[in-house]
Amino acid sequence: MTNIHGHCLCGAVEIVIKEYGTFVYACHCEDCRRMSSGPVLSVDPGPKENVEFPRGEDKIAVYHDEEIERGFCSVCGTTLFWHDPEENHYCMNAELFDDIIRNASFELELFYDRKPDYYSFAGERKKLDCEFEEI
Repeated sequence: MTNIHGHCLCGAVEIVIKEYGTFVYACHCEDCRRMSSGPVLSVDPGPKENVEFPRGEDKIAVYHDEEIERGFCSVCGTTLFWHDPEENHYCMNAELFDDIIRNASFELELFYDRKPDYYSFAGERKKLDCEFEEI
């Protein structure tokens, strides 16, 4: 798919991923769970050159967490992205992009060794621990 449009809850921030498929993954790390009250379902558009903010870039609040940035809409609070400026890499909230989640391919769970026992996803997929080794 090309030029995939997404937006936050209130619509103040619009994001376009220039090119992407349907790959969605879950992150079970402590930071993602604390931020969202559960695992984060994400897409991985990669480098900044593949991502545009045609509307509302001035409405993006950024929390600097060690080496990464977490972006939120400053109006409605929607989690937008995780960005590693040193690696020039974005990961984004999958639920921002209707065209991706409509046909999502849920293939991976990260930090599976840190997932609490009180929830789990149905179905089989690749599971990696915090060292990114297959479980």
